Amino acid sequence: METVGEKPIRVCMDCHVECFCYELLPMWFVKDKGSKHGYRNLCIPCAVKRNDKHPKQRDWKTDHQTKKRYGIDAETYKQRMSTSSSCEVCGSTKELCYDHDHKTMEFRGILCSACNRSIGQLGDSLEGLLKAVDYLKRKHTDGRNKTSSTVSPKTRERSRTHSYIATRS
Repeated sequence: METVGEKPIRVCMDCHVECFCYELLPMWFVKDKGSKHGYRNLCIPCAVKRNDKHPKQRDWKTDHQTKKRYGIDAETYKQRMSTSSSCEVCGSTKELCYDHDHKTMEFRGILCSACNRSIGQLGDSLEGLLKAVDYLKRKHTDGRNKTSSTVSPKTRERSRTHSYIATRS
């Protein structure tokens, strides 16, 4: 690691930990676009302690972030997140996300981060998802028949329903 000399790049104003190299800045100091070098003079552990000591500050940050990201207050965000305890696509209970339309900011539902990213990567559109389904139907890789016997009848019926809905829209 390359150091910048004897003078530290950042010194935490609470615990006085010093950072002498740019590679360690992201691991130890709080990001801040407006600060010199892009990081505050506050290490991450001290920032966490400050947030724990000041619940009003923490609540303000949560409210500010939900307004900035989704255009709603923190109470509405919490209410909507409590509508489901699992991903509405795959059923996972890990890393649940607030899914919304990026153009209209309309709430769509609760997804796990993997499903949320996947839908986003496919363009946040039904068209993108249907293209992916068509691709998978054409490019089955295991050499079995396209309507595999390992697919449950319930899943097969769900697929038909989705196809029907897509063709009617």
